[in-house]
Amino acid sequence: MKNIWWMAVAALLCAGEAGAQGRSMIGDVPLTNVKPYRELQDFGLCVAKNQRQASLAVIAAVPGSPEEAKVFKKRIYGEQTCLFGGTSMSMPGMFARGAIAEGLLRTGGIPDSLRLAGVARGEARELHGVARCYTASHRAEVEKLMLIHPGSAEEVKAIAGLWQDFRTCMPNFNVRLNAPWIRFLLAEALLRLPPNTTPAAG
Repeated sequence: MKNIWWMAVAALLCAGEAGAQGRSMIGDVPLTNVKPYRELQDFGLCVAKNQRQASLAVIAAVPGSPEEAKVFKKRIYGEQTCLFGGTSMSMPGMFARGAIAEGLLRTGGIPDSLRLAGVARGEARELHGVARCYTASHRAEVEKLMLIHPGSAEEVKAIAGLWQDFRTCMPNFNVRLNAPWIRFLLAEALLRLPPNTTPAAG
């Protein structure tokens, strides 16, 4: 059964990537069952607590890189501490990465060596940079978002409310995002920015 939930999460999240419209936009994905999102959050928290070094290795790797894939394969996807009853897991790395980042936020954070600077508006070259651009000047909003249950209607409403400011950090991006994906990006941005970040000039 566990794999079914991971597949459901993947299907919902990938729907946000499909259908880019030539500009940045937020997708409207109906969330009829929040259980897979809660399970994903629980998994990330468990890994962060019980496999801290592996979790830090995930965050240290460049998103989407061969190094990241290697860490997931050897140190995350094969672990058994957080998969109960002999269940197994299969999901894209971006989902697992975001859940682990949120788990680290709740379990002591990261060493300063893994911190990254904020990004000025117009200077982001990938989505993690976009998220750091937004979070650098909207830390309180992101912290509040992390308190909301993942996959809930409240989460969708909160992200819709921050979307206009978020998209100012991605003026030249051709991508469609949905609420869970944005949550994952913001969780890692909050994790990696130094405390009390001052936005970059620009």
